[in-house]
Amino acid sequence: MATANGGARRARGGGLGPRFLGLWCSTALSDTGNGIFLVGATLLAIHALESPALVGVLLTLATIPWLVAAIPAGIVVDRMDGHRVIQVANLARAGTMLAVGVISAAGHISAVILVVAVFVSGVLQTFVDGAAEALVPELVDRGRLSDANGALSVSTRVFYQFLGPPIAGLAYTLWPSASSLLSGALCGISTLCIAAVRQPWPPRRGDRGRVDFRRGLRIVGRSQILKAAIAISCLTSVANGIYLTVFAVYANTGLGLTPTTYGVLTGLVGVGAGAGAYLTSRAERLFGEVVTMRLTRVGWALLFLSPLLRSPWLIAPAMVVGSTFGAMWAVQAMNLRQRATSPGQRAQVLGVFRALAYGATPLGSLTAAAFQNTVSSQILLGSAAALTVATIALVPTRESLSGHDRRAAS
Repeated sequence: MATANGGARRARGGGLGPRFLGLWCSTALSDTGNGIFLVGATLLAIHALESPALVGVLLTLATIPWLVAAIPAGIVVDRMDGHRVIQVANLARAGTMLAVGVISAAGHISAVILVVAVFVSGVLQTFVDGAAEALVPELVDRGRLSDANGALSVSTRVFYQFLGPPIAGLAYTLWPSASSLLSGALCGISTLCIAAVRQPWPPRRGDRGRVDFRRGLRIVGRSQILKAAIAISCLTSVANGIYLTVFAVYANTGLGLTPTTYGVLTGLVGVGAGAGAYLTSRAERLFGEVVTMRLTRVGWALLFLSPLLRSPWLIAPAMVVGSTFGAMWAVQAMNLRQRATSPGQRAQVLGVFRALAYGATPLGSLTAAAFQNTVSSQILLGSAAALTVATIALVPTRESLSGHDRRAAS
């Protein structure tokens, strides 16, 4: 698998290189803004518009872009300069978020505006994430993929899930429009991290010929490992959609948490997820890749069951422990995708993967929204946990992973 030689040699040392650092900083800022924006939008729906039911719609629309835009975004990313795609998409996200803040400050916020803004932001996110993942193998040596992907995932988990939600809750408490304005500013500033890198970025690798929407599907279809990984992620995404929708309403109504407490608890998932992403390579060395994959299934189940503890003092540690193990799967799935693909096709394979996996999240959100008035929150959360534990049966064996790597190397 090709890499940028200079960056690869530097990556074998202690650091991962200045270009990866620029990518990491850009991701950290934009993910913080994204986390602030989505939680701020749900709080506007619950409190400003007095429509808890709108939360399920917003969370659904935040993930639907992966179903409808991930594959086209992957094709675009593989045919263009990845760092430029990130800059343009983040500037567009900044404009969308700032517009919501201005409209909210003027007292004209509505469900339609929130729905459109969350959806547009989600579409742009498919371009940012696709370009970032496609760039990583070009910036670091193959032996450092777990470290680089772990670092990138730490950025996403800590800043999106840990810093974003509590900042959104505090900002909303101070001024409802502040969360959208702040998130837009952070996405705009994130583009400077890419611009500040003085080393050349990897050149375009994609085919400039006829656009083939089925290329990524064919690549995935030839790999049993990638198909198993997609199945695991799809079922986990359905369970996660149930959890996110139920917890957003259950925490603010059933548990009676304040917006700040809700934001802090939501953010604690990012604490565990960040720790899990950082510890993934160490867990694989300690337990092995396959056992670590199975532990991620148990971790997700614990997270989904945590609200049943009712007390924030009990929910918090359960969330941290569950998300620590659960988040390791994101890094492992990135490793599998990158090991199985070559430059010019990575973003398309990622597009297929996330179109199917992330696109399954709305099924969970819609299921929870449909049954929330007839089925208790406890049953819904228990169902999400059971579905996640069942995916242990889909985890690949050590032999199949070894064969996968041998075929990819050849």
